[in-house]
Amino acid sequence: MSQAATTLSLKLRTFRAAGWTVGGHAASQLLRFGSNLILTRLLFPEVFGLMAIIQAVMMGVAMLSDIGVTQSIIRSNRAHDERFMNTAWTIQIAKGVFMWLVLCLIAAPLAAAYDEPLLAWMLPVAGLAAVISGFYSTNGAMASRNIDAKRITFISIGGHILTVMATVLLAWYDPTPWALVWGNLIGASVQMLASHVLLPGARNRFAWERQSARDIISFGGAVLLSSSLTFFAGEGNKLVAGLLLDMRMLGLLGLASTLNLVIWSAIQLVGSRVLYPAYSEVMRTEPARLSSIVERSRLVQVLPTWSAALFFAVFGRQVIEFLYDPRYADAGVILQIQALGLMAGVLSMSYTGVLWAAGKIGLSTALLAAQGVLQIGGMFVGSQIAGQFGVLVGIALSGVLMYPITAAVYARQELFHAKVDVPVILASIAAAVGVVLSNDWTGARAW
Repeated sequence: MSQAATTLSLKLRTFRAAGWTVGGHAASQLLRFGSNLILTRLLFPEVFGLMAIIQAVMMGVAMLSDIGVTQSIIRSNRAHDERFMNTAWTIQIAKGVFMWLVLCLIAAPLAAAYDEPLLAWMLPVAGLAAVISGFYSTNGAMASRNIDAKRITFISIGGHILTVMATVLLAWYDPTPWALVWGNLIGASVQMLASHVLLPGARNRFAWERQSARDIISFGGAVLLSSSLTFFAGEGNKLVAGLLLDMRMLGLLGLASTLNLVIWSAIQLVGSRVLYPAYSEVMRTEPARLSSIVERSRLVQVLPTWSAALFFAVFGRQVIEFLYDPRYADAGVILQIQALGLMAGVLSMSYTGVLWAAGKIGLSTALLAAQGVLQIGGMFVGSQIAGQFGVLVGIALSGVLMYPITAAVYARQELFHAKVDVPVILASIAAAVGVVLSNDWTGARAW
């Protein structure tokens, strides 16, 4: 860790980094929300459905080839060795090129599977973002290691601003899915260049040291499996949903998810950029304090997310009606359904980074596998029972069903916190009953 970082206490560094991360995420979400309001008036719901598939495929290829370069830098004792860092950068670039080649190969089969010919052309172009991002400076990983989020946040916000501006202008000129694709490429290019210019540290160059590569790849095996399961439990469900929902409904699902997860995505970002490094440092220095620190951090994560979920569960339809034109009205019901599931699911999600910091990656991977099975199983069972409405309910229920499994696992690790969980569960049950009984679901059941 750098000398500047060691002069600050872990608590102070964590709060500062969390503040920058949350502030930056809030700014990004406001930009994204504003652009969505404009883009939904320029584009049709089907466009967002098509883009949801592209983003899910790209995320899948990224996570199915993730060997944990950033995580290796955060954990390694050789993070100040230029040979190690440059080898990591070289591996990162190779991964980006590999991702693009895979996307080129699977583009045509996926276009046929989803009966969307445009996918065959759009996926290879969108995949260039993976090549561009591969050149991102490893100084970003060092900043995360030192729990220093200020510069990373500036780069993220700047890239997001230019992405939004470019996408809106392109959609105004050419209201097709290509506007979203080219906008993302512009944003990826800006962030990559900024990482080399604005982040302090040694400049990256191509290098290959066997021992460094062996260290990264050996650690990456566990990361790869975990990332693969994370994908299937997260973005991967959109690919399955795309087979069970029509393109319009898939686009509405993506729109509702953007609103429903606006606070939770900030929490997850804090978890990966701030809490995981902080938990790792606690495990290196004062492991006996881990449970009490996790309890406090979980409480801070759960309260705002649960409150937002309750708001959308109650007022989801009114929010969509106020913000969007009638073409998007059905997204209100989807927003409510998702929010009902999130009220319980947030308890499981609030453990982000804990098992990794404790070195129990296998256990974390097992939980992700269970979550993926519940989500995919819920979608297929729901589809058989109630069509598209059942798919959406199945996704929401998977978060509820996952909680008892998560609670049991963390209880065995002496990390279960009844003072956090029990009140949330009781309040969630009461809220869910009230929302279900006070709304008319007749139209949604006919989807």
